Amino acid sequence: MDKQMETAQLLARFKLQVKRSLGETVDLERLTREPAYARQRLSEIEDAADDEDLLIMVLRLRDLLLPVARDTEVIAAPETKPVEAVQRTAETRSYMRGARAW
Repeated sequence: MDKQMETAQLLARFKLQVKRSLGETVDLERLTREPAYARQRLSEIEDAADDEDLLIMVLRLRDLLLPVARDTEVIAAPETKPVEAVQRTAETRSYMRGARAW
């Protein structure tokens, strides 16, 4: 419940701050339900903002509303050979029948 209240307060402060600083309105319903609108609108406000507090709110809302955008940046893991691809040699032990499998 506290998380919901904190989110609601942040959204309300954001809407009022955008109205005061930029003279623009933000549709909070669309901002919370449509990721494409949120991404576009937050980017527009970020570019137009001169107030540090407003920029901080934009960053907090972006993290809150668009967490998927952060997860799309995946660092490639080093390639490893699958176990099946490793070729067995005659000297490789087979432990299928225990210690006396040689």
